Amino acid sequence: MVSKDEVMAALKDVIDPELHISIVNLQMVKNVEVQSGAVKVQVALTVGGCPLSETISSDIQKAVLKLPGVKTVNVETTVMTKQELEQLRTKIQSQMAAAQSQKAGSVMPPGINRLERKGIRNVIAIMSGKGGVGKSFVTAFLAVQLTRLGYKVGILDADITGPSIAKMFGLKGPLFVTPEKRVLPAVSKLGIKVVSMNLILEEPQMPVIVRGPIINSVIRQMFQDIEWGDLHFLLVDNPPGTSDAPLTVFQSLPLQGVIVVTTPQDLALMVVNKAINMAKTLSQQLAAVKLLGLVENMSYVICPHCGEKMEIFGKSKGADAAKRAGIPYLGAVPLDPEIARLADEGKIEDYMNPLFEEVTRAVRLNAARLLEPIPGAMPIAWSDQKQA
Repeated sequence: MVSKDEVMAALKDVIDPELHISIVNLQMVKNVEVQSGAVKVQVALTVGGCPLSETISSDIQKAVLKLPGVKTVNVETTVMTKQELEQLRTKIQSQMAAAQSQKAGSVMPPGINRLERKGIRNVIAIMSGKGGVGKSFVTAFLAVQLTRLGYKVGILDADITGPSIAKMFGLKGPLFVTPEKRVLPAVSKLGIKVVSMNLILEEPQMPVIVRGPIINSVIRQMFQDIEWGDLHFLLVDNPPGTSDAPLTVFQSLPLQGVIVVTTPQDLALMVVNKAINMAKTLSQQLAAVKLLGLVENMSYVICPHCGEKMEIFGKSKGADAAKRAGIPYLGAVPLDPEIARLADEGKIEDYMNPLFEEVTRAVRLNAARLLEPIPGAMPIAWSDQKQA
């Protein structure tokens, strides 16, 4: 019968695809159990919701199944604690420093910075396959509402070629770079941290003409190279579609939740359903990613003269669409000319609407039910009380 030592020896050949170091040397293997040809391996990943977890699990199974007498291999994944990550990072840096002293040109392995878990408790993407449904507004005002409740919030504007978040908050670049070469996000009037391409460009009116791979790299850098600090939420405003940029957000960021935005028209819902199905497919691959629900934007307008509720884009279909998709319905947001005026003036934080507060509450309650706090961080007190 195969022994634990033989299994551990086989696991030395399994290389973390991002750090390019053996998972044994990375101390990712936490436990090995062997019983009658059945092997169980417990592995602690360096990042919660790691997009490469399936690759690591597959490589472990292949390596162990090569051993004589092994019939089945079950891989169980957990996540390293903050303390374990800090110890591992220190160990690797020490080893690399020793290597550099012996061999000129040695560099830290790719991806080592991901061992330093940012103090961001929950990363949530706001997406829609359809353009023009108001993803940026939903992102912005959800950030405002959560901030008013006492949460620390940031926004990563992942719409590289059509950024609008900075304009809505009245923010201008360039972003400040510390002497240590760390880039600080812009900060809004209420304290919301924002990173957007228009805060990086010298001329915000100039177009960003780049191909997909460059966009992917920029999105990753906007997350990893920014000194975000401690946040309860980082909201990621996605561009329309289901291609490169949204895929990068799913696969390269430690994403935990997705909110889908639509408008009442059948045309919009047809395209939005593509985004829902994309999120469902990727959520199956990345177990940590949960669909928090659907928001119907521009659902109706209230006549300023008579107070009549008018469904100018047709009868509300958000609740039915969410039910068919099997995801929570977070609520309907009205079409309000005041939104356009304040966004144009960079004063979106001044917008007040109790109807959107219900949407925020639904998002928060779903987050309490579906999201998991970052390992090593204090759990968020999910309540209606303002937090200290």
